[in-house]
Amino acid sequence: MDINIDNIMEGLKNGKSPRTQQNLDKLNDILKGYVESGQRDFSVTEMGRISAAQDGPGYEALRATRNKYYRDLINAWAVKCNTSMKKPLGEYSRSREVPADNKLLERIHDPAVRALFGQIIAERNRYRKEVNLLKQHANITIDKRPVKEFDASAKPSVELLPSLSVLLTKSEKQALAYAVSQECMDQHNWQYTQAGQVKYIEYNTEVFPRGFMTGLLKLLGEMNNG
Repeated sequence: MDINIDNIMEGLKNGKSPRTQQNLDKLNDILKGYVESGQRDFSVTEMGRISAAQDGPGYEALRATRNKYYRDLINAWAVKCNTSMKKPLGEYSRSREVPADNKLLERIHDPAVRALFGQIIAERNRYRKEVNLLKQHANITIDKRPVKEFDASAKPSVELLPSLSVLLTKSEKQALAYAVSQECMDQHNWQYTQAGQVKYIEYNTEVFPRGFMTGLLKLLGEMNNG
C-alpha cells in the first residue's frame, strides 16, 4: 500500500520533545531496515525485541499507553507492507490445522447427517468442559481436628493481614492493570466474556479460563480500596 512514512513521521513528531523525536527517528530507521530485510512480524513483542537490540525504544516503551505514537509508526509500516500488528501464525501453527472433528464432518456428504453429527460433537465438547470444571473442584479437604470448646471469657484473637496494595510492587500492580485493560485486549486481538473468560477473537479459542478477568478485577478493586 502507498503509505508516505515521511508525512506520518512529520505528524507524529509535531509538538514532541527533542528526545521523543530522536526516539521516533531511531525507531523509524529500525523499521525501515527491518522491512528491507523482508521480515513482516510487526507485533509489539517482536518489534520491542528488535528495537531494544539496536538501542531503540524497548518493549515496555512501545506498549505504554502514553506512547501511542510509537505504535502508530509501527502500524504505518505494517499497513505499508499490507499486513497488521498481529503476530503472524507460524508455518506449523496448530491454528492453521483443520480440527480433527471438522475433518470428520467434511467426509459426510449428506447435509442432514452432517448437521446431526455436528450437533453431537458440540454437545460432547460442552459436556467435556463441564466435566473438566467439576474436576477442578473435586479435591475437598475435610478438617478432622477436634473443635475447641467455646470460652466466653476468652478474648477473640484478631489476625491482621497486610493489604494487597502493600504486598505488590508498583510494577506488579501496573502489570495487573495492563492485563485487564482494553489496550491489552486490542493489541492481542482478545476479548473477554461476562464469565471472565479471555478468548482469541479470530479463532474463538480460549486464552484464559472463566474467572480470569473477574478475579483480576476483584484483586485490583481490593488494592484500590486498601
